[in-house]
Amino acid sequence: MSNTIAVYNFKGGVGKTSTTLSLAYSWSRAFKVLVIDCDPQANLTQAFTDQDHSETLFTITKKLLHNDQPKIEPLEIHPYLHLIPGDFHMTSMESNTEFISFGHIIFYKLLSSIRHDYDLILLDCPTHFGITVKSFIANINSILIPSTPGSFSVSGFKKLLQYLSEVKKDKPLEIIGIFFNQYRKNTLFHQRIVREAEQELGDLILDQRIRESIRVSEANEQNESVYSFTDESAVAEDFLKLSEEIIERMNRVNLDEALNLIKGEKVKG
Repeated sequence: MSNTIAVYNFKGGVGKTSTTLSLAYSWSRAFKVLVIDCDPQANLTQAFTDQDHSETLFTITKKLLHNDQPKIEPLEIHPYLHLIPGDFHMTSMESNTEFISFGHIIFYKLLSSIRHDYDLILLDCPTHFGITVKSFIANINSILIPSTPGSFSVSGFKKLLQYLSEVKKDKPLEIIGIFFNQYRKNTLFHQRIVREAEQELGDLILDQRIRESIRVSEANEQNESVYSFTDESAVAEDFLKLSEEIIERMNRVNLDEALNLIKGEKVKG
């Protein structure tokens, strides 16, 4: 059975989509990976392909709401990497009374029907902590939190943990940890932010950073992964090391343990 991982932060501009894209390509070298684009903006879908799609997260959700049992056939990017495309129509689900009441059941049915076909399922989530995000959080194993030195705060992270704790789950959500995107190692401000985060949050801060690079944006625009560029491998190496660290960290800290941080208790490795 697959491990389901949401890439989420309620702050925008932290690299959720580029992270999901790069991790998906990295892991698909060794695992069978499914990516679900949960964001109505569908930027991840556009990064993978510029084709139109008849079956999207919205069409699948709509069929499940009407008690249909659709045969879910994700789009094949390559044999070990598949995608359920995003759709701007998902915005309408936030005000759909049936989805508000039964969204968590709908996504349980969706994930249950496909999770045995994959080793890893990655979800690129919108920033809005609405019904779509809550319904998926209720049905996944783990969450990975991207941040940037310029947007990070310990108080903001603790608030995010509190939001996540409001989602009813059968077992605690695993917190893989926080990692820093757009990191400039020679910048004293970035060094200070990371050092303070490590002092406050201990083992919840991942060791690997993703350096700031124009190659990430260029790869997304060209529907490519960072691994497709041969002239600059540094950022690709960063993501590869991050993907390895995440695998090693799985099943280490759950949400209940992480919430102890709010009470002033540090998590240490």
